[in-house]
Amino acid sequence: MRLNKLLFVFLVTCSCLVEGLVAQEISFTPVRVIDSNFNFPTDICGNDKGDIFVLDAMNDRVVQLKASGELNEIKPQRESIYKAVGIAWINDALWIADTPRSRLLKMETDGRISQVVKLDHQTEPVDVTGMDGNMIITDRLNHAITVLDNNFKEKYFWGRRGSKIGEFINPGFLAPGPENRIIIGDILNRRVVSFSPSGRYPQIIAKPGVERGQIFRPKGVALDSKNRVWVVDGYTGAIQAFSISGKFLGIATNDSKSLALSAPMGIYIDKQDRLWVVESFASKVSVWRIK
Repeated sequence: MRLNKLLFVFLVTCSCLVEGLVAQEISFTPVRVIDSNFNFPTDICGNDKGDIFVLDAMNDRVVQLKASGELNEIKPQRESIYKAVGIAWINDALWIADTPRSRLLKMETDGRISQVVKLDHQTEPVDVTGMDGNMIITDRLNHAITVLDNNFKEKYFWGRRGSKIGEFINPGFLAPGPENRIIIGDILNRRVVSFSPSGRYPQIIAKPGVERGQIFRPKGVALDSKNRVWVVDGYTGAIQAFSISGKFLGIATNDSKSLALSAPMGIYIDKQDRLWVVESFASKVSVWRIK
């Protein structure tokens, strides 16, 4: 009888381990690849109409993929976005983090720059997103976060260089999360963290490493309809999912093999839960359906 109980416990344990391993693989299927003579594209965003915008700043342009399927090149008028890094759709407008020039640019789809927001502290903005009427910016020069109010005036400026929680080494891409939290890829600290917009209530989402459930070079971050936080690793090429509380949920696979993309950077998840990935070294955008 004792032997039978031990055998039962062993089988249940093995079953749980197998279920755990299966749960760590999330199947992705390829949808399409977009190649529009990109030159090291960096970021991507979309709007409620289904339009997608790819920042191809080394070519000093944005490439728009309209919901109709038409490709449109947007060249800035009387300005340059050369070496800009981040792009976002905020309040029905296209915004670009013009990294070398310490400013944000509002760009119309005809290329007109309709607004220029100059930033304090010699900020080098990497990415920008909107939350509750504010604009939140990562700053790689000061290793900090800047929050602007709805009049584009500085509301908060927090963070500094370091490895402690609340400190950064090259904060990069970011995304708004649930419960009024902002999710930030802390690139050279090799982690993904979330905070309130004012820098309080820190939560580690992904920790350093190259194994499953760890991150080495966090780049793009985005949330799907299930509030899973998807993170791409610019070094390993992996795409992994975490809960907002930091639980590892799974790794993207295709044909039972972990995806290893070519220097992925910015990502975007549309209303159909398709994940759009900028593969910078391959100078393309790949689109994947999350099963």
